[in-house]
Amino acid sequence: MPDAPNDPFDLDALRENPLAGIELETVTTTYPIRRPGRAEFFRCHPGSDYTVDAHVIVHENGMDRDTYWLTPEIRPELNMELAEELRQVRLFTCMSKRGVVFLWPAHLPNVSNNSGRTWHQSALQVAEQAKTLWVKMVGNKALGAYEYVKARGDLGEPQWPDKTFRELLKVAFADRVIDSMDHPVIRDLLGAI
Repeated sequence: MPDAPNDPFDLDALRENPLAGIELETVTTTYPIRRPGRAEFFRCHPGSDYTVDAHVIVHENGMDRDTYWLTPEIRPELNMELAEELRQVRLFTCMSKRGVVFLWPAHLPNVSNNSGRTWHQSALQVAEQAKTLWVKMVGNKALGAYEYVKARGDLGEPQWPDKTFRELLKVAFADRVIDSMDHPVIRDLLGAI
């Protein structure tokens, strides 16, 4: 009598040998683009090659708020058509104490507009401190600026990912690059859709 065929859905057999001996590699598929949370201790990468000044567009669609990377070629045309939508930011590579890498688009103070200037300047000062200390950024409305709180304990040095800043940017902005006036976000801002 021939052996019974193996059941490909034999769950007991699968549970006895769950992927034994297979090496797995964790691959990060996204890096959040956001400001540090108000209760979050974080660090900024100390290397100048992990920071860049750039123009972005923050597009709000209902409850969603996404930051879009602008290619250098599209900026002059956007500056003519949608100057009020462009945001000048300093993009910092950051890490939370939980080990989550994120990109922080800290607004640069606008020379022509004093609105929010103190907030923006103080956020940049917090970022500089975060290059050497674990800090938490706290808004002080009475002061009209951010302050920072230093971590009391030794949280150790962050374990930065083995990726270049360019690689981090490509992952973070993978589906959020504006490179033409025909981009859906631009068309939405212009009322074309």
